[in-house]
Amino acid sequence: MLDEWIRRGEDSGEFSQRFLKGKKSRYIMVIMICLGLLALLWPVGRVDNAAPLAGSDKVMPEGTVKAQLTAELEAILSEIDGAGKVEVGLTLSSEGIKSYASNRRDEKRETEESEAQGIKKKSREENLVQDLAVSSGSPLLIEDKFPKVLGVLVVADGAGQKAVQERLSEATSTLLSIPAHKVRVMPRKGES
Repeated sequence: MLDEWIRRGEDSGEFSQRFLKGKKSRYIMVIMICLGLLALLWPVGRVDNAAPLAGSDKVMPEGTVKAQLTAELEAILSEIDGAGKVEVGLTLSSEGIKSYASNRRDEKRETEESEAQGIKKKSREENLVQDLAVSSGSPLLIEDKFPKVLGVLVVADGAGQKAVQERLSEATSTLLSIPAHKVRVMPRKGES
């Protein structure tokens, strides 16, 4: 089919007659068409520079876990009867760790060469290849470790009352699965 198209092109004009006369020119034309098709089919996408290294642990972006957790706690604790406006301060051990799967291949190659003098040479090559395991175009997440909560400070309008203070402390320790001694509830400035 391509050969017919090239032959028809030879008859159509002076330029194509000069250009497509030899066999080399036909091969060049076929190569150019193949390269054009390859360029059209080549996957184009945004490269994520933040992609983790193969088999590595990647720390989550700064502040995301802490900010999310703080906002959720404030929303839940402010719903407690008598709490009023609530602000939460968290101390985390880290921002959490995500572990990604990796593919590891150990390639070994041995070659033996013999020279004219009867001497045999052996050479050995070992190559360890480790790359990121990908599923559906994104890295394969093995484990997502939540950061350890070291302490929580809750400042609330209604924390001046012992009953409200106790409810806020119990709710916070329950939500975060931490002992009560890691939670401190304080009244807001100007409150009694």
